Amino acid sequence: MFRIMRNKNHKSDSPPLGVLALFFVILIFHEAGVEGQDYHFTQYFAAPLLVNPSYTGTSGSDFRFANIYRNQWAKIGTPYETFSTSLDKRLVIMNHIFGIGGALVHDQSSSFNLTADEILLSLSYSLLVNSNQFSFGIQSGFVSRSYDPRGLTFGSQFDPSGEVFDPSLPNLENGLNQKMNYIDINAGLSWRTMFNKITPSAGFSVNHINMPEERFSTSSSGKRLPMKMTLNAQVNLPVNKKFDVTPSLLFNYTAGADELLAGALGGYNVDNAGFPVKRLTAMSMVRVNPVKNIDAFILGGGAEFLNFNLGISYDFNISPLSKVTNFNGAFEISLVYKGHGRNKKTGPQPCNILN
Repeated sequence: MFRIMRNKNHKSDSPPLGVLALFFVILIFHEAGVEGQDYHFTQYFAAPLLVNPSYTGTSGSDFRFANIYRNQWAKIGTPYETFSTSLDKRLVIMNHIFGIGGALVHDQSSSFNLTADEILLSLSYSLLVNSNQFSFGIQSGFVSRSYDPRGLTFGSQFDPSGEVFDPSLPNLENGLNQKMNYIDINAGLSWRTMFNKITPSAGFSVNHINMPEERFSTSSSGKRLPMKMTLNAQVNLPVNKKFDVTPSLLFNYTAGADELLAGALGGYNVDNAGFPVKRLTAMSMVRVNPVKNIDAFILGGGAEFLNFNLGISYDFNISPLSKVTNFNGAFEISLVYKGHGRNKKTGPQPCNILN
């Protein structure tokens, strides 16, 4: 069976994207099997529950409402679009710190509307040991993937006499389903501490622990979704009372599709009581496929105002595909709100691990 990894950032340097998409579609449905790869965000800190379930309820506030939108490859065809929204809350029960939350994700890829919709529920537990915080989380959810067959062409519809495609010819494909559903399970742990005003943190998570089966065919055994392991780390370094810098990295490992995102976020604290913006940020990162090439150079910025955190970033494609993209890549915008409920409970406070 032919297998295809749906990796949005590591493109090969050859035919135009539309030709590649059509070629892959024909192969996928000819063999009636598909293997997908996860979406991802450059501003991963604005999608904390998707990075690691242990970040549920660890925003340093009573609750957090996080939203992020990504639009990719809009300059060379039908864009890839991903949207995520999540809500998580801290709970203190008998002096123990828990976090509960949920996330919704919608992901759409290619001109034939290959879509994925996810509903995820997360639970975490945080343990404070001296100046260290250890958090453990588990997440489970329902995933639905579908595609739109309209506009697809198959090899059996090629008329050799006229050397053209004839859509009136049968596609000879049997047992194809336009939708598949499955349960997904993820888990993770994280750590954070503080010494001399320096705040390091790190996390490790495993997605698709149950390795759910993905298939669009009733006549095929399908393929198991491989586990994805994610390691992220950062350290906040204050320069002075106004400036700080946070070097960070995120490494994803899936069989055949490694990815490293590394860079730094700089912050400036605005000292003006009459100005609603409390803090300004600037971001510079690079996305690398450790085996193949440097994929993208990323610039971004943001502002914290009231209880909101706004972020904007752009991925400039510098891989071999830049000959086709003209260095265009992906645009992201995020908005995170953190606040406190009316009946704020007293008790131990977890650290703000991610965003």
